[in-house]
Amino acid sequence: MREDEDVRSALAALVADEPDLPAGSADIERRGVRRRNRRYAAIGALALTPLLAGAVAVAVWPSAPPAQVTAQASPTPEPAFDPNAGTQLAVGFPLGSAVDAVAGALPPGVGLAELPMDLGWGAGGTLVLPLASGGTLTVTVADGSCGIVTERLTPTQATAAADAVCAAWAAAGSPPVLPSDPNASERPDLAAQ
Repeated sequence: MREDEDVRSALAALVADEPDLPAGSADIERRGVRRRNRRYAAIGALALTPLLAGAVAVAVWPSAPPAQVTAQASPTPEPAFDPNAGTQLAVGFPLGSAVDAVAGALPPGVGLAELPMDLGWGAGGTLVLPLASGGTLTVTVADGSCGIVTERLTPTQATAAADAVCAAWAAAGSPPVLPSDPNASERPDLAAQ
């Protein structure tokens, strides 16, 4: 018996540092969850490896050198008139910008009347606007300057309105003012746009 006790004490000394054996279903379930999570992580890493390798290959793939682009100056002959100039939808100083600049610069008591459908830039960069109190106001935008001629404004008020038109013209990039085609028909469909 003494030998059995010696063997048991020797075995107890050998397994003293070993963890306890699993006890119960909670411990077994916890170990199974850890094993499953390790397996999912390994599968995910294996699946992402080709994707990352493909992304790196695309990132370092040599691209074609940028093409040399030579800009060629295109001749732009300025026409004597523009068929779209009546409303200035396509080119030139927009009619609406000029009208808004004049309307904003008029003194109290002086206002614009309802604008006619055939309103457009005339030859020499002129625009004739009707006034609500009667009469007209002629705006001229040409050769880098603006002017307003009317009997309803004092010279100081006319200069202030002309300066407002020039400021709007400069803000639009000072495009050329093209007169509308005198032979063109009215386009009421443009007013609806």
